Amino acid sequence: MKILPLVCAACLLLVSTAYAAEENHWQPCIELKDKAPAERELDCYRQAAASEAKETDISKPLLSARAKGLEQEWASSDATLVTHRMNYVLLYAKSSNTNESPTSPNPQNQVTTPLPQDLRNMKFQLSVKHDVADLDRLGSVWAGFTLLSFWQVYDSAHSRPFRENNYEPELIYSIKPDKLLGESRFNPSLVNIGVVHQSNGQANPRSRSWNRVYVQTGFEKDYAEDRKLIALVRGWQRISESIGGDDNPDITNYLGYGDIELRYSQGRNWEATLLLKARSVQLDLAAPWTAYRLLALAAPGEHNTNIHLHYFNGYGESLIDYNHKHETLGFGVSFPFE
Repeated sequence: MKILPLVCAACLLLVSTAYAAEENHWQPCIELKDKAPAERELDCYRQAAASEAKETDISKPLLSARAKGLEQEWASSDATLVTHRMNYVLLYAKSSNTNESPTSPNPQNQVTTPLPQDLRNMKFQLSVKHDVADLDRLGSVWAGFTLLSFWQVYDSAHSRPFRENNYEPELIYSIKPDKLLGESRFNPSLVNIGVVHQSNGQANPRSRSWNRVYVQTGFEKDYAEDRKLIALVRGWQRISESIGGDDNPDITNYLGYGDIELRYSQGRNWEATLLLKARSVQLDLAAPWTAYRLLALAAPGEHNTNIHLHYFNGYGESLIDYNHKHETLGFGVSFPFE
């Protein structure tokens, strides 16, 4: 493959650049040997070490912590990406029944030719956000993106297709009332105002999409032994569309006008998340491998994956299933809490 030499060359360039950068830190000190007093030479090495440590400190992980609470989750950040919602991969998820002929009140969105599907999927969600602008006490502006996918990886007879992908970009203005209005025990931890688009990126008759504006408020309470309860309450208003161009005109009958998310966790040890909508419930349980001593090579208290259990019941697990009721049970892995 012609691309392989290019990739190798790029890797070598990166390595050589990094080596050169590291060497530049110490080169002036090396040149001082036998040319300057020992104190000056030692001071040079100290400054070089401090400069290198500073560069290391500003490097940030791709994903930030959830376990530290809402203030940390929505703290201004110069990291490229931080966690938005849960990030997980369900290696095996089985549904109670499939939706082979999706329906909608819009005649253009009626699937008339059934598409055979396997009850088993690999389900995964990737959700990140980026701090676009920090307005100090006035809050911050964020751009978020969530991808939810259902992969028919166990359906070899139909070439293991992706059954559904849901794309959800959003723009969020996040406020911390204590900073804006002054501290009060009646203030919520945060208030988010957002506009969000969600679609499955497909053509008719399988196209599904909607747009919303929302207001979300969050509260949290700390308990003994590093336990924390977080409650996020969100209400939304759908942005209306033309009758002929609305893929799913009755979607609010099934997904309602808001959701409630409850999270209860104990530091890095475990996290339970309950997501409630008008006609659905979702429960996620996550804990590190080391909590069960299943990964013998892991040091105590250190981990980079969680065991993840997932349960869904109701309507709207995916957009194509917004009016299809079923339940799903799955297990897999998710990212650590911090």
